[in-house]
Amino acid sequence: MLSVTARVVFAFKAKQPSCLGTHPDLGSTFAETLSYSGASALFSLEVIMVTDRDLAILRAVARYYVLNRQQIQRLVFPDDANGRIARRRLQTLIDADLLSRQSMLVCHPANGAPAPVYYPSRRGIELLAEATGDDRFLAISSQAPTMHHVWHWLAVSETHITFDEAIASQLDESANNVQIAEWFNEYDIVNPAESSPELRFRLYTLLRSSPRLACAPDAAFLLSMRGHSKVFYLEQDRATTGVHQIAASKAQGYSVLAEVNGHRRHFPDATIDTFTVLMVAPNARRRDALRKAIREKGRANLWRFASQEDMKPEKLFHDPIWYPCEGDPAPLIKPTPLSEGGSS
Repeated sequence: MLSVTARVVFAFKAKQPSCLGTHPDLGSTFAETLSYSGASALFSLEVIMVTDRDLAILRAVARYYVLNRQQIQRLVFPDDANGRIARRRLQTLIDADLLSRQSMLVCHPANGAPAPVYYPSRRGIELLAEATGDDRFLAISSQAPTMHHVWHWLAVSETHITFDEAIASQLDESANNVQIAEWFNEYDIVNPAESSPELRFRLYTLLRSSPRLACAPDAAFLLSMRGHSKVFYLEQDRATTGVHQIAASKAQGYSVLAEVNGHRRHFPDATIDTFTVLMVAPNARRRDALRKAIREKGRANLWRFASQEDMKPEKLFHDPIWYPCEGDPAPLIKPTPLSEGGSS
């Protein structure tokens, strides 16, 4: 049995006959739900104990958007060798509607047998916001990932995890430590009532209506060091689309975004005037093919490319694994401060 000595949150899941209407208090806070249950014997409550480790699962899924069980196990249950505890807690959260699960119906030959993936539920997000007092959780999307893009989102999550591991592996309290001040995923929401992507989502930027031109990064983050900060956009490649098609669909959007300083809409606190687009490819051959294709487009100097094979936490910031469209690779963070050109 899992021994839990830390703070415990209780979630209450109301059950009611299908013929009855939905009461606005159901599934809300402890006090509201309990007071309503006393008013009617037709409703019963299922009490679910949510441990600190369960909250850690919800935090991880909220941060990375889509995770598989192996990723969650690595992040939250590192000592659970066979995954038994992880599977049990995941099922508990699924049963409580605190976590959403989607079956992997699309299988890629290189990825082995398909397995379910997990993504935020609205109820889980609300519980996180209430338990932490941080309403920023409410901006996280609970939209199910598109089925044929699930492998893509798992790859984006893996890159995000690698960045977080690189941050965590730095020397404590070093003046040269790099920090991720903010990270936004593609589907992070700013206006829930809107349906147009340029109004609903934080990162989607409509640059021109006719002919339509938009910039929709897979993710974006603000990297800071020594009081200076720079914007980075992430494009995760899985070699499922031709390199020339990617160059045609992506390069112009970032070029125009740079012309209008659109990155400041996403990160107004950035101190560096420019931004960099990081393209992560599955291997070195694909990386170099993308470099060549985007080299022919405008503002090629915005781009840096890395192979997934080189994306190790210990290499991420200070090893020369990031390639420009032309020339030799360089570290993402050079030895000099960001204000002196220290970021690639």
